[in-house]
Amino acid sequence: MTKNVTWHIINAKILDVFNLEFEETELWIDQTKIVYRGKRSDFQAINTYDAQGQYIVPGLIDAHVHVESSLLAPSEFSKLVLPHGITRIFADPHEIASVSGVSGIQYMLEEARQSPLHIHYMLPSSVPATPFEHAGATLHADALKPFYSVPEVNGLAEVMDFPAVFNEDDDMHQKIIDAQSAGKHVDGHASGLSRQQLAIYRKYGIDTDHESENAAQALERLSAGFSVFVREGTVERDEAAILPAINAANQSHFSFATDDKTANDIQREGSIDFNVRLAIQNGMDPAMAFTLSSYNAAQAQHLQYVGALTDGFVADLVVIDQLEDFTVKRTMIDGNWYVQPETTVTPLANQSLNFTLSRSDIALPINPNKPAHVISIMPHHITTQHVIENVPSSSGYFTPNESYAKIIVAERYHNLGNGIGIIKGFNLKSGAIASTIAHDSHNLIIAGTNDDDIIKAADTLREIGGGQVVVSDGQITILPLAIGGLMSDQPFADVIKANQLLQDAFAKISDINYDPFLTLSFMALPVIPSLKITDQGLFDFNSFSFIKVQD
Repeated sequence: MTKNVTWHIINAKILDVFNLEFEETELWIDQTKIVYRGKRSDFQAINTYDAQGQYIVPGLIDAHVHVESSLLAPSEFSKLVLPHGITRIFADPHEIASVSGVSGIQYMLEEARQSPLHIHYMLPSSVPATPFEHAGATLHADALKPFYSVPEVNGLAEVMDFPAVFNEDDDMHQKIIDAQSAGKHVDGHASGLSRQQLAIYRKYGIDTDHESENAAQALERLSAGFSVFVREGTVERDEAAILPAINAANQSHFSFATDDKTANDIQREGSIDFNVRLAIQNGMDPAMAFTLSSYNAAQAQHLQYVGALTDGFVADLVVIDQLEDFTVKRTMIDGNWYVQPETTVTPLANQSLNFTLSRSDIALPINPNKPAHVISIMPHHITTQHVIENVPSSSGYFTPNESYAKIIVAERYHNLGNGIGIIKGFNLKSGAIASTIAHDSHNLIIAGTNDDDIIKAADTLREIGGGQVVVSDGQITILPLAIGGLMSDQPFADVIKANQLLQDAFAKISDINYDPFLTLSFMALPVIPSLKITDQGLFDFNSFSFIKVQD
């Protein structure tokens, strides 16, 4: 008896993720699922797709990403990444949750439903990330628990508050228990953790990590039983250093993630497709690289029947022209060839910025006879170096120059004050940059060379309700971010154009070759080594305590 199916794909070289090889074979697809791999005489297809000898791989999966870092709403983010062959992502809405709490999570869920992209959400585990900063919301276990009944929710997102886990904080442990009791799993965030500390995470069932910066760290996590997400984002350029750790024996424990990547970079170089190209360029077998980007990611995130092109698996696939420097020709998602849908970004009730910042607030007294604690940027990484150096001063106050800038984080929700410090690595010749994206609490963060431009940048962001700004020679360039001061409500192409104008304005006052705004945003994240700044002051990761600019 003949069975009718939706699609018959012929003349294709199809990836077998279980044997790490390409096979000249066929696929039979009915509705959303692959029903058979190989030749069948008892199937009849409504539609036939002739791949004409091209390669077909499973839909690419981003194992860990913050959509907000693209500056796009989920529906616009989807339009940007789907043509790159990305069919599924695991997103942590930590950023909008830190601003708007439960309503922010609900917004991300509902806004994403306009798109065919499979968006799985991992519930934010640490809002706020630590008690050392003020956020717009506090999410306890009881606020998160109801979300586990939502189909799109896949688990608990990166647990970044190691002291809370180690000290058996009741609320943190309840969050972990609730996720596991609901049949979900828990992602980790093990930046700066020792092998002994990794064991604490594993004790409580935390089973993934995306914070490896090199092969040694990746292998240490592997030996502790973690699945390792190999990260390559806009700032976090870790992949090339991790790749030597991956071989045929251990490859199943590795997958790819972008974590934080701007829309500009996704358009310019790609998303997970860029991770795959980079792996192949560095000598990885293409079959292995595409397996990391699909089946391995699904397994790490505890998804069944996803990420392979054989019987019973979801019909998410990508047609590519060649294996090395490939181009995505077509993308199928849930058994349908992707065509960009008409969508409209839905708004989120935005709260006004509530802060005041005066010249007296940002004055930084300095003893010229003593060295100061300085945040030193590590290009293409979100970690920093803690350096102690003599800094320029005049009349007893810090005076920025091209090497040293002033950095301020101002609490933006309840006008609770600001922290102030010194940073090197932005190479600012003049002016200031500022943003309401400051991981993870997203207070106002500013780096500048003079108080007038710093105040002007702050005032501008208050007036537009959040976003990013460059002040240069009296000129103000802005990118408004109407959704919580984190995401734009505009189409992705318009956001990319506006962001490029912002980058061009910054290039007039600095010669650095890495993204200034994403770099700036991570200067406020105290759970990442080594020296950071929050609205409460200068924070030393190694002692996990605040320190003064000068001892």
